[in-house]
This record gives sequence, structure tokens and C-alpha cells, in this order.
Amino acid sequence: MTDVPLSDEARIRLAIAQRVADAHRGIDDASLLSFVSGSTVENLADARSDIDMSVVFAALPDENVLRTACRRVGEDWFFSRGNTTEGLVVSFWVDGIEVQIGYNNTATLNADLDELLVAHSPDSLYHKLAEGVLKAVPLAGADRLTALQQRLAEFPPALGRAMVTHGLVAPLSWRGVAQLLHRDAPLWCRDIQVDTCYRLLQVLCGLNRRYFTRFQVKRMRHLASKLSITPPDLAGRIEALLSAAPREAFASLHRLEGEVLDLVAQHLPEVELGAARSRWAAYAPE
Repeated sequence: MTDVPLSDEARIRLAIAQRVADAHRGIDDASLLSFVSGSTVENLADARSDIDMSVVFAALPDENVLRTACRRVGEDWFFSRGNTTEGLVVSFWVDGIEVQIGYNNTATLNADLDELLVAHSPDSLYHKLAEGVLKAVPLAGADRLTALQQRLAEFPPALGRAMVTHGLVAPLSWRGVAQLLHRDAPLWCRDIQVDTCYRLLQVLCGLNRRYFTRFQVKRMRHLASKLSITPPDLAGRIEALLSAAPREAFASLHRLEGEVLDLVAQHLPEVELGAARSRWAAYAPE
């Protein structure tokens, strides 16, 4: 939680989250873990912000039990996906504010995190889970949350290398881009630019040992500000190239990728850059 005093919007949402967590007491208090994450804990909530929560038990009870707990403080679910065996995501209203809960069991949650910490999966939605857990504030089971956060704080160097390698292995052909500039293909050009920006963000997060997924990337400037190993003005340059004409955008993107490759060579010299360097050098627009 930020040291800055909470805004009214964040304070309201934190209080609602605590009420929702408390409504789940009495089901299995011995294993209950609940926490809130997202804009509420970063003190970035505004009037449009929902509340991102997680509720974890050793084993999830019947769905009706969970529905009843939520109805103690708000309306019935208007959205649900999944099941109580593999995990469940629900949304409902409390005092006019949307609450989203991810329900999970302890074993599945640990297995999901092992995908990153043990299997070193470079491109997985579990990166978003890890990011959420790291910045979460406990509502129940504080010791269990602390244990998870301590595990995630020890970012595996092998995961960082896997993210860098995965981000650099891509179908982007700079030689093809030089030809594409002479075609009527503005949508294709923008698609390539967006995909490459995502890849470069993944590479930089790997270098900086930060969890990253392209799923629902919000507050890019906030993310970029947390990266110490990065080209200058990363977020500003990405924003500018994505609003530029194709030729100018690709020229800017080419320079940016070259700087990222140099950073990889400097900080992870064991990563093979031959293929990426060759693709990059082939860009010679007429």
C-alpha cells in the first residue's frame, strides 16, 4: 500500500473489499485467504474503478455458499466464469461499485505460481496473478499472503532469461517491413508495431526481473517508470510511434529495438542475439 494518504475513492473501495472478505468468514476460517489488489491498493482508483479481490480456501465450497456470502453485502452475481474445482471468477455490485472476485483453492494457486517460479513460463497470464499478489493488501489470512509475496519477490533469473529470449523470437522481418511501407496496409503496419512494442516490454521486464503479460496492459507509464534498465523515455516513445505515420513509426521502432538489443547484450551477454541482430540490420527503407 502506498504511503500517501488514500484518496476517497480508494478508501471507499478498500472498506467494501474488507466487508466482502468478512462475509466469507465462517466457511473455513482456518484456510481463508483474501486480499485486494489493483488500483485500490495503488491509490489510483477513480469513480470508474472496480474492486479486484481474491478469495482462497483449501477447498472451495459449493457455489451457492459463495453466492450467499456475496449477497450478505451486495447484489447477486451478474457474471461468473469457471467452477469451484478449477477456479471461479465472479462480478457483482456493492453500493454501486463493481466487485470482482477470483476464487481459488490453495493447491491450484500454488501450482499457478509454480508455472513462473519453477517452470519459468515466459508468456503466461499467471504473470498478472503474480503482479497482483505482490502488491496486494490482506483482508484475511495475512500470514499466508506474506508467504506468497516472499516467494514471488525472489524473481528467478531463469524466468527473466526466458522472457528475454521469448520476446526476441518473433516473426517480425525488418526486411519485410521495408517492403510493406510501399503497400496499402496501414492496419497491418499498426498491428506489427503494437505486437513489437509488447515484445520489447516483455524483454525489458525480463531484464528488470518484473512479471509481465500483454493481457490488459494498463498504466504503461507507471510500468515504464519502474524499469531501471530501459531506453530513455520508453513510454513517451511508444506513445509517439503508435500515433505516427507508418514510415516514421517504423523508423522510431527500429531505433528503439536496437537500443533494447544493446541493453540485452550488456546485461545478459549469455543470450544469443545473432538472429535478432541480423533481422534488425536488414531494415533499409527506400
